[in-house]
Amino acid sequence: MKSQIKNLAFPIVWELLFIAFSIIKPFKTLYIFFVFYLVLLVYYSKDFSFAEYSRNFRSFKKFWIPVVLTAVATQLAYIIKQNLIMDNFIGVLDGTYGITWENSYIGEFLYAITLLFLCPVSEELFFRKALMDFDSATSAMLTFVLGLVLCGFSYAYLPLGVVSAMVLAIPYAIAFFCTRNIYIPITVHILFMMYQHIPSIIIDVARISLR
Repeated sequence: MKSQIKNLAFPIVWELLFIAFSIIKPFKTLYIFFVFYLVLLVYYSKDFSFAEYSRNFRSFKKFWIPVVLTAVATQLAYIIKQNLIMDNFIGVLDGTYGITWENSYIGEFLYAITLLFLCPVSEELFFRKALMDFDSATSAMLTFVLGLVLCGFSYAYLPLGVVSAMVLAIPYAIAFFCTRNIYIPITVHILFMMYQHIPSIIIDVARISLR
Protein backbone atom coordinates (compact mmCIF):
# COMPACT_ATOMS: atom_id res chain seq x y z
CA MET A 1 0.00 0.00 0.00
CA LYS A 2 2.85 2.40 0.84
CA SER A 3 4.50 1.76 -2.51
CA GLN A 4 1.15 2.35 -4.23
CA ILE A 5 0.77 5.72 -2.47
CA LYS A 6 4.30 6.65 -3.49
CA ASN A 7 3.59 5.74 -7.12
CA LEU A 8 0.41 7.86 -7.07
CA ALA A 9 2.10 11.00 -5.74
CA PHE A 10 3.31 12.26 -9.11
CA PRO A 11 0.11 11.63 -11.13
CA ILE A 12 -2.05 13.27 -8.44
CA VAL A 13 0.19 16.35 -8.34
CA TRP A 14 0.23 16.32 -12.15
CA GLU A 15 -3.59 16.32 -12.18
CA LEU A 16 -3.68 19.25 -9.74
CA LEU A 17 -1.40 21.21 -12.08
CA PHE A 18 -3.62 20.26 -15.02
CA ILE A 19 -6.70 21.51 -13.16
CA ALA A 20 -4.98 24.80 -12.29
CA PHE A 21 -3.88 25.44 -15.88
CA SER A 22 -7.30 24.44 -17.25
CA ILE A 23 -9.08 26.89 -14.94
CA ILE A 24 -6.70 29.67 -15.99
CA LYS A 25 -7.78 28.83 -19.57
CA PRO A 26 -4.92 29.80 -21.85
CA PHE A 27 -5.78 30.45 -25.49
CA LYS A 28 -5.16 26.93 -26.85
CA THR A 29 -6.15 24.47 -24.10
CA LEU A 30 -5.79 21.45 -26.37
CA TYR A 31 -2.04 21.49 -25.78
CA ILE A 32 -2.60 21.25 -22.01
CA PHE A 33 -4.90 18.25 -22.46
CA PHE A 34 -2.49 16.62 -24.91
CA VAL A 35 0.50 16.97 -22.57
CA PHE A 36 -1.52 15.93 -19.50
CA TYR A 37 -2.70 12.66 -21.01
CA LEU A 38 0.59 11.95 -22.80
CA VAL A 39 2.60 12.25 -19.58
CA LEU A 40 0.16 9.96 -17.74
CA LEU A 41 0.37 7.43 -20.56
CA VAL A 42 4.17 7.45 -20.50
CA TYR A 43 4.18 7.19 -16.69
CA TYR A 44 1.95 4.10 -16.77
CA SER A 45 3.26 2.66 -20.04
CA LYS A 46 4.57 -0.41 -18.21
CA ASP A 47 0.97 -1.31 -17.36
CA PHE A 48 -0.09 -1.46 -20.99
CA SER A 49 0.92 -4.13 -23.48
CA PHE A 50 -0.23 -4.25 -27.10
CA ALA A 51 0.54 -7.98 -27.18
CA GLU A 52 -1.59 -8.67 -24.11
CA TYR A 53 -4.32 -6.39 -25.43
CA SER A 54 -4.47 -8.25 -28.75
CA ARG A 55 -4.68 -11.61 -26.96
CA ASN A 56 -7.86 -10.44 -25.27
CA PHE A 57 -9.57 -10.15 -28.65
CA ARG A 58 -9.60 -13.95 -28.93
CA SER A 59 -11.82 -14.46 -25.88
CA PHE A 60 -15.51 -13.99 -26.56
CA LYS A 61 -16.66 -14.90 -23.06
CA LYS A 62 -14.03 -13.14 -20.95
CA PHE A 63 -13.52 -10.07 -23.14
CA TRP A 64 -16.19 -9.31 -25.72
CA ILE A 65 -19.21 -10.07 -23.54
CA PRO A 66 -17.97 -7.74 -20.75
CA VAL A 67 -17.13 -5.15 -23.42
CA VAL A 68 -20.68 -5.26 -24.78
CA LEU A 69 -22.23 -5.10 -21.29
CA THR A 70 -19.99 -2.19 -20.32
CA ALA A 71 -20.80 -0.38 -23.57
CA VAL A 72 -24.54 -0.71 -22.87
CA ALA A 73 -24.00 0.52 -19.29
CA THR A 74 -21.96 3.46 -20.59
CA GLN A 75 -24.74 4.51 -22.93
CA LEU A 76 -27.24 4.26 -20.06
CA ALA A 77 -24.92 6.37 -17.89
CA TYR A 78 -24.76 8.97 -20.65
CA ILE A 79 -28.56 9.06 -20.87
CA ILE A 80 -28.79 9.48 -17.08
CA LYS A 81 -26.22 12.26 -17.19
CA GLN A 82 -28.04 14.14 -19.95
CA ASN A 83 -31.68 13.56 -18.96
CA LEU A 84 -31.62 13.27 -15.17
CA ILE A 85 -28.68 15.50 -14.26
CA MET A 86 -27.93 18.14 -16.88
CA ASP A 87 -31.59 18.73 -17.92
CA ASN A 88 -32.58 19.32 -14.29
CA PHE A 89 -29.85 21.88 -13.69
CA ILE A 90 -30.20 24.08 -16.76
CA GLY A 91 -28.45 27.39 -16.20
CA VAL A 92 -26.22 26.01 -13.44
CA LEU A 93 -22.51 26.31 -14.17
CA ASP A 94 -20.84 22.91 -14.38
CA GLY A 95 -17.22 24.09 -14.46
CA THR A 96 -16.27 21.78 -17.32
CA TYR A 97 -12.86 22.50 -18.79
CA GLY A 98 -13.29 23.66 -22.37
CA ILE A 99 -10.97 22.53 -25.15
CA THR A 100 -9.88 25.09 -27.72
CA TRP A 101 -7.54 24.33 -30.58
CA GLU A 102 -6.21 25.67 -33.86
CA ASN A 103 -8.66 25.25 -36.72
CA SER A 104 -6.27 23.36 -38.99
CA TYR A 105 -5.41 19.82 -40.06
CA ILE A 106 -2.71 19.63 -37.38
CA GLY A 107 -5.12 20.94 -34.76
CA GLU A 108 -7.76 18.38 -35.71
CA PHE A 109 -5.17 15.61 -35.71
CA LEU A 110 -3.97 16.48 -32.20
CA TYR A 111 -7.57 16.79 -31.04
CA ALA A 112 -8.41 13.36 -32.44
CA ILE A 113 -5.32 11.70 -30.94
CA THR A 114 -5.96 13.32 -27.56
CA LEU A 115 -9.68 12.58 -27.28
CA LEU A 116 -9.86 9.23 -29.02
CA PHE A 117 -6.75 7.51 -27.69
CA LEU A 118 -4.61 9.37 -25.14
CA CYS A 119 -7.56 10.31 -22.93
CA PRO A 120 -9.29 6.90 -22.63
CA VAL A 121 -6.11 4.85 -22.28
CA SER A 122 -4.35 7.11 -19.76
CA GLU A 123 -7.52 7.62 -17.70
CA GLU A 124 -8.15 3.90 -17.34
CA LEU A 125 -4.52 3.20 -16.45
CA PHE A 126 -4.53 5.92 -13.79
CA PHE A 127 -8.06 6.14 -12.35
CA ARG A 128 -8.74 2.43 -12.49
CA LYS A 129 -5.68 0.17 -12.68
CA ALA A 130 -3.21 2.29 -10.69
CA LEU A 131 -5.68 3.52 -8.08
CA MET A 132 -7.81 0.50 -7.28
CA ASP A 133 -6.40 -1.55 -4.44
CA PHE A 134 -7.86 -5.02 -3.91
CA ASP A 135 -5.98 -5.93 -0.70
CA SER A 136 -9.27 -5.77 1.22
CA ALA A 137 -12.93 -5.03 0.61
CA THR A 138 -12.58 -1.68 2.39
CA SER A 139 -9.57 -0.55 0.37
CA ALA A 140 -11.24 -1.74 -2.83
CA MET A 141 -14.36 0.36 -2.20
CA LEU A 142 -12.40 3.41 -1.03
CA THR A 143 -10.10 3.39 -4.05
CA PHE A 144 -13.08 2.70 -6.32
CA VAL A 145 -14.69 5.94 -5.11
CA LEU A 146 -11.37 7.85 -5.08
CA GLY A 147 -10.80 6.94 -8.72
CA LEU A 148 -14.23 8.25 -9.65
CA VAL A 149 -13.68 11.51 -7.74
CA LEU A 150 -10.27 12.16 -9.29
CA CYS A 151 -11.70 11.32 -12.70
CA GLY A 152 -14.53 13.78 -12.10
CA PHE A 153 -12.11 16.58 -11.24
CA SER A 154 -10.13 15.89 -14.39
CA TYR A 155 -13.18 17.06 -16.35
CA ALA A 156 -14.57 19.87 -14.20
CA TYR A 157 -14.01 21.89 -11.04
CA LEU A 158 -17.62 22.61 -10.00
CA PRO A 159 -19.96 20.02 -8.39
CA LEU A 160 -22.34 19.58 -11.34
CA GLY A 161 -19.53 18.89 -13.81
CA VAL A 162 -17.66 16.63 -11.39
CA VAL A 163 -20.74 14.52 -10.63
CA SER A 164 -21.63 14.28 -14.33
CA ALA A 165 -18.14 13.02 -15.18
CA MET A 166 -18.26 10.55 -12.28
CA VAL A 167 -21.56 9.11 -13.53
CA LEU A 168 -20.04 8.50 -16.97
CA ALA A 169 -17.01 6.82 -15.40
CA ILE A 170 -18.99 4.39 -13.21
CA PRO A 171 -19.39 1.68 -15.90
CA TYR A 172 -15.62 1.71 -16.59
CA ALA A 173 -14.87 1.43 -12.88
CA ILE A 174 -17.35 -1.41 -12.40
CA ALA A 175 -15.93 -3.26 -15.41
CA PHE A 176 -12.41 -3.19 -13.98
CA PHE A 177 -13.64 -3.88 -10.44
CA CYS A 178 -15.45 -7.02 -11.57
CA THR A 179 -13.00 -8.38 -14.15
CA ARG A 180 -9.59 -6.96 -13.08
CA ASN A 181 -8.98 -6.64 -16.82
CA ILE A 182 -8.06 -3.05 -17.68
CA TYR A 183 -8.37 -3.68 -21.41
CA ILE A 184 -12.15 -3.99 -21.12
CA PRO A 185 -12.79 -0.42 -19.89
CA ILE A 186 -10.05 0.87 -22.19
CA THR A 187 -11.82 -0.65 -25.20
CA VAL A 188 -15.25 0.66 -24.26
CA HIS A 189 -13.85 4.09 -23.39
CA ILE A 190 -12.15 4.36 -26.78
CA LEU A 191 -15.30 3.24 -28.61
CA PHE A 192 -17.47 5.69 -26.67
CA MET A 193 -15.11 8.59 -27.39
CA MET A 194 -15.14 7.65 -31.08
CA TYR A 195 -18.93 7.55 -31.06
CA GLN A 196 -19.06 10.97 -29.40
CA HIS A 197 -16.37 12.83 -31.35
CA ILE A 198 -15.64 11.31 -34.77
CA PRO A 199 -18.69 12.90 -36.47
CA SER A 200 -17.68 16.41 -35.36
CA ILE A 201 -14.05 15.76 -36.33
CA ILE A 202 -15.10 14.69 -39.84
CA ILE A 203 -17.27 17.81 -40.18
CA ASP A 204 -14.42 20.07 -39.02
CA VAL A 205 -11.95 18.49 -41.44
CA ALA A 206 -14.47 18.90 -44.28
CA ARG A 207 -14.87 22.58 -43.43
CA ILE A 208 -11.12 23.09 -43.41
CA SER A 209 -10.78 21.40 -46.81
CA LEU A 210 -13.50 23.66 -48.28
CA ARG A 211 -11.78 26.93 -47.36
